[in-house]
Amino acid sequence: MDDNEDRPLDPAAALALVASQQDDFERRQARSVPWILLAWGIVWVVGFLALWSIDALRPAFALPAPIAIGIFTGLMVAGVVVSAILGIRMGRGFRSTPAAAFTGKVFGITCSAGFVAVYLLGAALLQHGMPRDVANVLFPVLFILLVALMYVMAGAIWHVKPAVALGTWIAVVALVGAFVGYPHLYLLFALAGGGVFLIGAVVMATWARTGRLKGLNG
Repeated sequence: MDDNEDRPLDPAAALALVASQQDDFERRQARSVPWILLAWGIVWVVGFLALWSIDALRPAFALPAPIAIGIFTGLMVAGVVVSAILGIRMGRGFRSTPAAAFTGKVFGITCSAGFVAVYLLGAALLQHGMPRDVANVLFPVLFILLVALMYVMAGAIWHVKPAVALGTWIAVVALVGAFVGYPHLYLLFALAGGGVFLIGAVVMATWARTGRLKGLNG
C-alpha cells in the first residue's frame, strides 16, 4: 500500500477539493435553471408578440384582443407552473435553514403583492380619468419594472450576479419601452426581454454541463 494514500491533504489541496465539490453541487442544483429561463423566454417572446399583434400590423392583420390576451395570460400561468415545479425539484435534498425559509417566503409574498398593488394602482388611475393610451404604456412598463426589481433583489439576497444583471437589463428595456410607446413596446419586450431569457438559458445550460463559466456567484 502506498503511504501517500493515508497522508492527509495539504490545506491548498483540501480547499481545492472542497471548491470542486461545491462547484459540482451547484451545477447539479442549477440543471433546472436553463429550463426555467427557456420557459420564460418563450412566454415573453410569444406572449408579447401576441399583444403586439393586436394593433401593430393594422390594417393588414389584427389579432383579436381577447385571443391575444388569452394567449399571453395562458403562457404566464404556464410559466409560473413550470417554474414552481422545477423550483421544487431543485430544492429536493437541500435542507433550508429557518432564516432562508423566512427570506424565501417574504420574497415570494412581496412579489405577488407587488403585482396586485400595480394592478390596483392602475385601476385607481383609470377611475380618476387616466387616458387609455397612457394606460397602454403605464401598465406593462410598471409590471416589467417590478419583474426587474424582483430579479435584482433575488440576486442581491442570494448572491447571484447573473440575476442582478438580468434584472438591470429588464429595467432598461422597460424604461426604453416607455418612450417607444404602444404598441411597439410589446415588440421590444418580446425581442430584448424574451431574447435575454433565451440567451441566459443557453449560458446556464453550458455552465451546468461543463462548469466552464466562472464568477457567476459571489
